[in-house]
Amino acid sequence: MKPRLSPDIVKNLGENSRDFESLGRRFHFLKNELEGLVGKEVSSCSSDNSLWRISQDGLLLHSRCVLYKSMIEEVSIWGWPLQAAGLLKADFSSLSFSIISGRVAEWSNVEAKYFIRKASNSSWEQGKWTASVVQLDPNTWILEYRRSFLMDNPKLFSAAGEFLKFRLTREIKKMMQEFWLLSVFGSQDFDYTERSISIPT
Repeated sequence: MKPRLSPDIVKNLGENSRDFESLGRRFHFLKNELEGLVGKEVSSCSSDNSLWRISQDGLLLHSRCVLYKSMIEEVSIWGWPLQAAGLLKADFSSLSFSIISGRVAEWSNVEAKYFIRKASNSSWEQGKWTASVVQLDPNTWILEYRRSFLMDNPKLFSAAGEFLKFRLTREIKKMMQEFWLLSVFGSQDFDYTERSISIPT
């Protein structure tokens, strides 16, 4: 199973979406472009039936809408209509961000620097197991791309596959052995239970 997208592809989509004036038209552009890339319908995040979820995760208050999601990758839009601040972090997988509208002030714990990221020119990545303190200006909306942690950790994925293969092989061998023993000795065991056993005296 291979990803259909990449951080660079999604970054370019975010940058190209800024050619449109309104936020709704930017969202619609992202929908059309993603559908062409993944070959299936994706959410517009701008229609009445679009699903937005409010989340804080104990870190950063935001509202999120998933444009596209598969077993191995996800593209979403998130932000907040008011000013918001908190901790932006990546755990098992790195994250790729592109500002669609607004501005982000970031204090990175990796480079010990302060950044101002604007919609006019800003895309960046958050490496796995890193965190940054961020402040979002009102009506800041961000395009995010993430992959499954197994895609970012191929050795772990391979090890998990080998372990699963080992377990399945062992269970199949065990079942075959039990079936063979039952077919060979089952009738004899039955005969023994029917006979009375003489105890030597």
